[in-house]
Amino acid sequence: MIRRSLLASVAPLAFFIFIATAAALLLTFTTGSAQPAVAQDTAARAPRVTLGSDSRSGHRSIRISGSSGAPVYPTVDLACDGKRWTLALTRSEDGAVYEISRANVELMLSAVECRVFLPDREIVVSRQQLWVAWAGLHLGAGGAAPQMLVGQVVDVIDGQTILVNLGERSETVRYIGINTLETNRKPPSTEPAVGDAVQVNRQLVARQQVRMELDTQERDRDGRLLAYVYVAERMVNAELVRRGSAEVKTVQPNVRHRELFVTLEQEARDNRRGLWADPSEPTTPPAVEPAARQISETRRGIAPDNSWACPAQQPIKGQATSYIGGGRCVYHVPDGELYGATKAERCYATVEDARQDGCVASRR
Repeated sequence: MIRRSLLASVAPLAFFIFIATAAALLLTFTTGSAQPAVAQDTAARAPRVTLGSDSRSGHRSIRISGSSGAPVYPTVDLACDGKRWTLALTRSEDGAVYEISRANVELMLSAVECRVFLPDREIVVSRQQLWVAWAGLHLGAGGAAPQMLVGQVVDVIDGQTILVNLGERSETVRYIGINTLETNRKPPSTEPAVGDAVQVNRQLVARQQVRMELDTQERDRDGRLLAYVYVAERMVNAELVRRGSAEVKTVQPNVRHRELFVTLEQEARDNRRGLWADPSEPTTPPAVEPAARQISETRRGIAPDNSWACPAQQPIKGQATSYIGGGRCVYHVPDGELYGATKAERCYATVEDARQDGCVASRR
């Protein structure tokens, strides 16, 4: 009898706790796009920040919502690792929505921490929350954010390697995805020579605080840490390729930013920067090894109508700048994300034709 009475008195309390817990979880994590919300401030009537994305358009946004009658701000400020910018209101139904450009999405995903500034408070958005919400659409990834380390550059070893102080230890860091031809030490000078990766690297990172984003494989066979290195919002790996001081070098499984590097190398070649400044150097890499050119008539596919267009019967683009060791290339299908921005070196009727010609599929 006592046990039944005790259960009767405890049951309503347990039900109340269950409802309260469910409400708290709803406040923190439920959003219209099934993405995590950030609610650092638990005060009454405090706003909630939701990280949203549109799988069809790929647009990312921040939604700020609160209780009925909460103010809608025409602009809000956002800061990531010291860089601050203003977001303009995109729409205001069901909360205030602020869309974020692709460039700023990349900046946020590479940041250690971001903050949303409202007139009366600021809300912290962690790197993990950003990656869970956005990285799946952005890089074909998902789940946990890649590890990010922060340190101080104490020496520039060569064009693709630096020594970084991490506080409790020092690490030799090798840039992922690129290769520089100039690796000899030279004394500093005001202006680097054309294509001189050591000098350019020194100008970019010497004595700077850097963020190091790791990929799948953390170290090479020499024990060096492998990383995408950032100074403020600039990725040093990409900047060396853009300036023509480095060329793309893809080593599996670290391929997270490969498409970016390939695009930047083509830009450097087209503008004859750095390594590609010599008029005797081709502006596009050879499509195949010399021996294969002697039997080019046996290749699959056809030449494009022009550098940007393939015939309707052979719409698949083989990109010349993607040729790497072994004479392989990357092919782009018409509904691919980079198709419109890709110059064609070869055109194929089917994916199988592209593969038989030595191409591999684009990751985007």
